[in-house]
Formats: sequence, C-alpha cells, structure tokens
Amino acid sequence: MDKKGFSLLEVTISMFIMGLTITALLNLLDWSNLKYKVYANSWKERSCLTEARIWLRNQILKNNNLDINIKTLKENVKCPLGYGFCGLDINPKDKETYFVKVSIYEDKNRNGIAEKEETTARLFCFRRRSV
Repeated sequence: MDKKGFSLLEVTISMFIMGLTITALLNLLDWSNLKYKVYANSWKERSCLTEARIWLRNQILKNNNLDINIKTLKENVKCPLGYGFCGLDINPKDKETYFVKVSIYEDKNRNGIAEKEETTARLFCFRRRSV
C-alpha cells in the first residue's frame, strides 16, 4: 500500500508556519511604510520652522516686535503644501530677550483647520545684541 500526499497534520503545520511568515512580512512592510512617510514629510516641517525662525529673528533684531503677529507671519513665511501656522506667542523676558512659541500644523485630513493631533509647537529664544 502506497501512501500519496500529505497528512492533515503536515498540511496544518505548514499552513501555520506560512501564516506566521506572511504576517511578519506584512508587519515589516507596514512599519517600513510608516517610517518612509516620516522621512518623506519631516523635511517639510523642518523647512517651515526654519523659515519662521529666520524671519522672527530678523524682525526682533530690527526692533519690529510690535509688527509680529500670526497674520504677518503667514504673509511673509510660506510653508510647504499641507503645512501652515496656527499659533504665535511672544513673551519678552526683558527688553533684550524674547521667547517666541510658534505652532504649526500638518493638515492630514485636508480640511484647512488645525486640530490638536495635527499641531506641533517649538519654542525659540532670541536675544538682541547689546551695543
């Protein structure tokens, strides 16, 4: 009597091992996709914050701190597509030192509104040079 084919136990074990392998590969693919999205979009956030920092520093050094508000920031500094400014707080420590908090948002759902989970804030410290 010749046995042909595989037993039910052999098929079940091979299906289980293939399932584990495929699940691990799919998880790896998903993790790589998330990591790629972070790399692909992080330059936009850095660019937006860098341009804002340079513009704010120049305004404070020129004594234009009364003209600094969210409206003038949005007019003078352009963010990459999908990013925007949603907040600006200026706190003078003394007449030479200013703490500036800039809030930006990544419009993930493309509704044009800054929501709590889309915002990021950075604090900058600017000091005028004394003569």
